[in-house]
Amino acid sequence: MDPSDAINAGQTILGELETSDLRLELAALKAQQQGHRKQRAASMRDGKTAEAQMAEAQIAKLAAEIRLIESHIKQATLVAPISGWLVSEDLERRLGAPVKAGDVLFEIARLELLRAELYVPAESIALVNIGQAGKLAAVGHPDQKIRFVVERITPLAEVVNQVNSFRVRARLLDRPKWMRPGMEGLARIDVGKKRYVWIWTHRLTDWLRMKLWL
Repeated sequence: MDPSDAINAGQTILGELETSDLRLELAALKAQQQGHRKQRAASMRDGKTAEAQMAEAQIAKLAAEIRLIESHIKQATLVAPISGWLVSEDLERRLGAPVKAGDVLFEIARLELLRAELYVPAESIALVNIGQAGKLAAVGHPDQKIRFVVERITPLAEVVNQVNSFRVRARLLDRPKWMRPGMEGLARIDVGKKRYVWIWTHRLTDWLRMKLWL
């Protein structure tokens, strides 16, 4: 899978973990189980009830271990749990590398949950308010304007390309099919009777970065 690929829930296989060690362990457990089955059969034939019961207990114990290993092998095939777009970095460089429980291998973004993240220079932030509307144009599709509404303004400024800026989150009203997480572009906000405030200055072009917000 490559970043920005479309993902279908329950159908797209994201990747597979190496299971050779698990399969060797599984084969060994099955061999042990078969040995205890033979021992149980021999004990029952000879009327050794206690030994037959001990063999039966070992068979049941190994059966539980076998089910666990088989479950791990099945889980090694990573199937997408939701539909969306792959936003993880390229994982080819991690081929063959060890992983452990809790490691994040893939991130999937759902298009309906996308938000636009704008960086507004400090000198213009006073003109921006929650609820204001605006439009953005993504790089690669400059002729298509996507409507949005400002829904949150971060109260603390941060330095972006050596310019004090405020992060503004906007809810997208339009979601064209070509839209993907991580796309960039330019945005402008309608400040009412005043002129549109373009989110850029002669010193800096403030890019828009779309991110998944849960």
